[in-house]
Amino acid sequence: MICPRCNTPVDHGATFCGHCGNQLTPIQARGETIVEQASWARSEQQNQVHRVHDTPTRLARSVEPGWPPTIPHSTQAASGPGLSTPSFAARLPHLHGKQIAFLAIILVLLIGGISAGVSVLLAQRGAGPVAPTAVKGTASFNDSQDGHGLTNTITITIPGLQPPGAGMQYKAWLVSEQDESTLALGTLRQSGQSFVLNFSDPKNNLVGVGNKVIVTQEQGNVIAPIGKVLFSAQYPPLALIHIRHLLFSFPSTPGKIGLLVGLRDQARLLNSQATLLNSAVASGNVPAVLCAAQSTLNLIEGSQGAHTQPLAEACGQLNATVPNDGFGLLGRDDKSGYIALSAAHATLAATQKDATSTIKLHAQHVIIATNDVKGWVTTIDNDAQALLANPTDKTKAQEIVTLADHVLNGVDLNHDEHVDPVPGEAGSITAYVHGQLMAQLTLQP
Repeated sequence: MICPRCNTPVDHGATFCGHCGNQLTPIQARGETIVEQASWARSEQQNQVHRVHDTPTRLARSVEPGWPPTIPHSTQAASGPGLSTPSFAARLPHLHGKQIAFLAIILVLLIGGISAGVSVLLAQRGAGPVAPTAVKGTASFNDSQDGHGLTNTITITIPGLQPPGAGMQYKAWLVSEQDESTLALGTLRQSGQSFVLNFSDPKNNLVGVGNKVIVTQEQGNVIAPIGKVLFSAQYPPLALIHIRHLLFSFPSTPGKIGLLVGLRDQARLLNSQATLLNSAVASGNVPAVLCAAQSTLNLIEGSQGAHTQPLAEACGQLNATVPNDGFGLLGRDDKSGYIALSAAHATLAATQKDATSTIKLHAQHVIIATNDVKGWVTTIDNDAQALLANPTDKTKAQEIVTLADHVLNGVDLNHDEHVDPVPGEAGSITAYVHGQLMAQLTLQP
């Protein structure tokens, strides 16, 4: 065999010319990858000057150890001499010691991470079910049967929650972050597909007690939340100021009662006063009609109203009047009474930057209801003035009775057996209920 570069005889089957170093057979045919050929070629160029007179032995020492790699007999191609199919091992990149060490570190970290995850999962299973992220609950506020406008009842419902582990129970708490106090609400009990709790406080308005509701998983009877918090909900602080003005306390009202509380209470009194007025007109008792009509005006306009007058002494003996708190449904200028202020603070709650979609929705319902109430109360005020001038007008008296009932209860215009928060239907009770719905919280895992 003759080298095509220097015409020097070489041994049959040799890879390189021993005289000039010329490559005689393709390296890829011996099983190397293209990447390895390029690496070898760069090394070849760098050392070409020193290889011109080297022997094959010197050349073999100048390349990487194990170069060229040997190919198992089983990988030889049957299609011709000197040709072979590269093995899978030959296709893998050549790994140095540092690369092997790096891969070993990565493998150890992966195994450690998987082990830690399994340990956490097993620990959680041992502590009982963890709340699924898809499960949400609600905390709703209402009056107890004798709550008298306290909003002193809370109902917590969490559907789809799995039972707690053995010896564990779900507990609910009302937390005040302002004074760091906690009110224990009790244990959630399974009811169908949900866990439910009903709690009532005979003395306290719960909207004013705390600003956060949490549900924890506890073992045994505890007096404070020490277990894992599974669900929580917190009032947006800016909107909460005005929700509390509606349901809990307002600075300028008698007894500092909430605006919607006063609206509902005075609407009840107006409904009672209308009944007395209608009876007086029906019986032809003019003194009683005059007393009842004036009492109606005082209740609507408040102590500073344009048509407010002290009642005659005889009115107390005629049983034709009901007491009122003097604040007025309309107030002295239609802007300072329960109706206007309730609408104003519902609007303020809904327009705060932290107001939720729930607050915005039900604030709008409160506003619709107060607009309805204002229209009906204004008509009653005009009718009462007319009765002072004409105490025998039964038509006006009957209209006052009808509208006073609307002011309190609303009216079912479309006869669907519901009084809805829509224009023309909603009354004071509707406004009050949707004020409480503004306080509803969504419990998140």
